[in-house]
Amino acid sequence: MPVWKQGETLRFDRKFYDGLLLYAELWPGPITCVMSQSSSPLPDFGVVEATPGDMPFTCIVLRENKIAGGEHIANAAVVLASADAHDQLHVAALCRQKGVRCVYVIEYIPETRYQIAALSSRNPVLRLRQYLYLRLGERKRRKAFKRCDGLQCNGAPAYHEYRKTPNRLLYFDTRVSKEQLIGDAELEARLCTLREKKPLRLAFSGRLVAMKGADHLVQLALKLKKLNLPFHLSIYGAGDLEAEMKRSIERNDLNELVTMEGAVDFHRQLLPDLKEKVDLFVALHRQSDPSCTYLETLSCGVPIVGYRNQAFSGILDLAEVGWGVRPDDIDAVSWMILRLDLAREEIAEKSRNAAGFGRQHDFETTYKNRIDHLLSITNGRKRT
Repeated sequence: MPVWKQGETLRFDRKFYDGLLLYAELWPGPITCVMSQSSSPLPDFGVVEATPGDMPFTCIVLRENKIAGGEHIANAAVVLASADAHDQLHVAALCRQKGVRCVYVIEYIPETRYQIAALSSRNPVLRLRQYLYLRLGERKRRKAFKRCDGLQCNGAPAYHEYRKTPNRLLYFDTRVSKEQLIGDAELEARLCTLREKKPLRLAFSGRLVAMKGADHLVQLALKLKKLNLPFHLSIYGAGDLEAEMKRSIERNDLNELVTMEGAVDFHRQLLPDLKEKVDLFVALHRQSDPSCTYLETLSCGVPIVGYRNQAFSGILDLAEVGWGVRPDDIDAVSWMILRLDLAREEIAEKSRNAAGFGRQHDFETTYKNRIDHLLSITNGRKRT
């Protein structure tokens, strides 16, 4: 995760910064964060500003493209590094040299990386180069895992893919704190509305890119319209496909059925809207990355219908919180939603299951489990 720097002021992604604050609160010792400086534009929202004196941790900012060295980890008890970042795969060997424990965090599996490459380039030569680069990177990654002391896996796909790595932890990424989880009264109030047989309230949130299946959302709405299903689809987010989606909504006369909500604040608008105004979440993600969208949606007591990629499948294997169909089968999704419109008690049951699953994996509990995992690897020792 990069950091933006202007003078003494540092700018962080809010989700990342909130996680660091919780680490600082729960970890029994000092924390140092080594980050690369970014020259890319700041996100439109979700940015936190801080100065070194105000932060409960030390932040070492590296120049762009510079990698961490032995001097950055010499006094650490344990180093937590990203295995998704190609420039951190050397950290395990570095820790071995220094006698420091090393734990990697991993999200993507090889399948997901190849899916992203396939969607990002139509040029077969460039795509082949990307595939070769990814193959080489995966060899380095698995070599690093042989040298590390543990692995924290965000999502079931990575947990199963790297099952030969010792000391694995499975967790699900989320930004929803305990106090933001949907309450029983809130949930039952929404389910009362669901039983009134009003048009189903569908929603999607995320980047409007092909990787997230955003190009299928308007197609799905058109199929539901042709099936004469009363519904309304709210689409939250921004991305490369936004303009084309708006044109398609206009072209197919879907303005009364589909609303493009744009990029909204996660805590102030998206969570309240999901808890109050959504019966079903539509997740047409093609790739198997462990999007935090899944857990954040379930934490609002909203069940999910969508493509059963490896990430969603891993969640469905653990809890009855939604319905999955074969990826890219828009017809199957539309017929599933049509069936569920006539089986609203089934939606209600899985809504309660979703809320229960979300309560097991809130933001604080997830980070406590991750810290307990680190402490178990260091045998409970801390270095001051």
